[in-house]
Amino acid sequence: MSNHVYIITGASSGLGAELTRQLLLEQNTVFCLSRTENDDIKRQAVGYRYKFYSIDLSYAERVALIMQDILATIDPININSITLINNAASVSPIKDIQYCTQEEIISNVQLNLTTPIILTSNFMRLTSEWKINRRIVNISSASAQYPAQSMSLYCSTKSALNMFSKCIGLEQDGKPNSVQIFTVDPGMMDTNLQHIARTSDFELSDLFSKHKSEGHLSEPADVALNLISLIESSVKKNSDIIRLY
Repeated sequence: MSNHVYIITGASSGLGAELTRQLLLEQNTVFCLSRTENDDIKRQAVGYRYKFYSIDLSYAERVALIMQDILATIDPININSITLINNAASVSPIKDIQYCTQEEIISNVQLNLTTPIILTSNFMRLTSEWKINRRIVNISSASAQYPAQSMSLYCSTKSALNMFSKCIGLEQDGKPNSVQIFTVDPGMMDTNLQHIARTSDFELSDLFSKHKSEGHLSEPADVALNLISLIESSVKKNSDIIRLY
């Protein structure tokens, strides 16, 4: 039986849901954090080592407490590795920054950046004495590198998450019992985030629609399979930004 533990944010749909499904089939222990639970996964998970935590990750105040709760249930002596996958993100609001409300700005930055940072900090501190493989995977986007009109918040927070990962990688290099942290750009997938981009009234909506119509979007299940293989391999180093396309 697998002795690997995964903590996944944004696990109710898209890449997060597919990661959860495949990791459960491999007999891993999976903790899922998102606002709503995926009913199909809930049915599939019967008999598997799975627990769902309902949380709106755009409210960073509760994030540290949930990480504490999760780790308190785990006996590190009985596992081989633990991996945090910061996957949850929002592309909204899609509009010029002067039209974004304070609430929209705060919500986006907290979900896309503040919450992954808080989870990373608590994960590293609370497992610092665990003598097992510890990994953090931050899910990025090509938008972290390419500025786009009406997407300033999404592009900026993804870019900041990339830099955060690089800095933590430098902090961990050469330390005993270090945490391995790397960033993955999964490419364009056929997810709800892509649907929002296609149907929003902004400059790039036609481009996103073209990618969909021409079949350029990857299936989340295929990306999840490649990502799991990457996580389980050793061909990576701290602060890497890895593209799956």
